[in-house]
Amino acid sequence: MTPISLEKKGAAALCLSLVMVACGPSSEASRAKSGPIVGPFLVSEVFTPSGFMGDGAIPDRMTVSINNDCKQPRPPGAQGDCYHFIYRVRDVKWAGCDWVFPTSSWGTVPGRTLIGPIDLGPNPDHPGVELHGYHHVRFYAAVDMNFDKTHPLANPPAFDSWAGRIDGRAPPAGSPIQPYYDTGCSFFPAMPPDMPAPSITCTDKTNPDPAKWVPFAFAPNKTTNTLAQEWMPFSVDLSRWSVDQVIGGFGWAANDSDNPGQTLSIYFDDIVWE
Repeated sequence: MTPISLEKKGAAALCLSLVMVACGPSSEASRAKSGPIVGPFLVSEVFTPSGFMGDGAIPDRMTVSINNDCKQPRPPGAQGDCYHFIYRVRDVKWAGCDWVFPTSSWGTVPGRTLIGPIDLGPNPDHPGVELHGYHHVRFYAAVDMNFDKTHPLANPPAFDSWAGRIDGRAPPAGSPIQPYYDTGCSFFPAMPPDMPAPSITCTDKTNPDPAKWVPFAFAPNKTTNTLAQEWMPFSVDLSRWSVDQVIGGFGWAANDSDNPGQTLSIYFDDIVWE
């Protein structure tokens, strides 16, 4: 199967096909004023699954139930909300969802400030500012291979997962340009003898005018994995990044390459930054 590429596949839209039960955090206004999030946290305490993409951006093609109709039993020790997505494949042939802050934002306002549990040392571009990061975003996921009793899935479907990667300056097709995006610093490990020390990039200096240099975009690599009938643990690697402000706390996407035209019933649970 060819890895999913959302950038090449088309537009994203926000919250057009949601079935919300106990929909995420209760008071977004209070959270926005509550200061930075320090250390590990549950995604469902901060972000809501309200950035639907692909077929999911079109009404009635994908729904999500939150804390209702989730896969039981939940993973051992699961915390936070559980989610059940039903994706009815249509002509776009792929769908996905971003958990975002604030709800349905594509960069209209800044994301949440995060201070990770890993001390990464000083910011090379801003003396006195310390960098902090996370190991990963971990989560559980599963697929119901027999959701359609008359046409069970023939193959366990692959899916992409990620964190960050939202950039209002380059929004999906059809969405207006926005001023805010996920920000952080990218770390490259030391590779002696050519690079005896780690390389840290915190500022985007692609514009020749230094006055227009801006914070670097937080865009960790996506991961591609395969779902199974039973719960399986997965993670998105954040070890080469510090993090500053984040709009997109978690995201996933799947296409119909493995089971053309068939409905996908996918579960997520216990989504944690740590």
